Amino acid sequence: MLTPLNRLVAGVAVVAIGAAVVLGFRVVDAEDAAQLAHVAPFAQDALTQAVDLNRIAGFRYVNDRMFEVTDEAGRQYNMQFTEACPGLKEAKDFSLVTESYRDMDRFTGIALQGRICTFKDFSPKQ
Repeated sequence: MLTPLNRLVAGVAVVAIGAAVVLGFRVVDAEDAAQLAHVAPFAQDALTQAVDLNRIAGFRYVNDRMFEVTDEAGRQYNMQFTEACPGLKEAKDFSLVTESYRDMDRFTGIALQGRICTFKDFSPKQ
């Protein structure tokens, strides 16, 4: 008499655990989707290290879509982004980003506070 009851209780427990796991995955997926909802647009220009500049000596905030960059020789460049890049004004440093491992000296954007900002234009300042 207890065997069918034990099987019923075990079956209900398995279904409850399965439902909890599925619900847990849905919650985690929703949180990840919210964090990754913004994907940087494709870069329209690139900075090639050997051609454009070898070393960034400093940079200055212009607006949410542009930096002025100075190289070690004192030449200035405009680094314009495809869209507004949050955190530029407060930035103390940033990382240059490549599109793939095959072009390690061709940078198409910057990483700033966990976000990628792609280049619209990178050119010498006129």
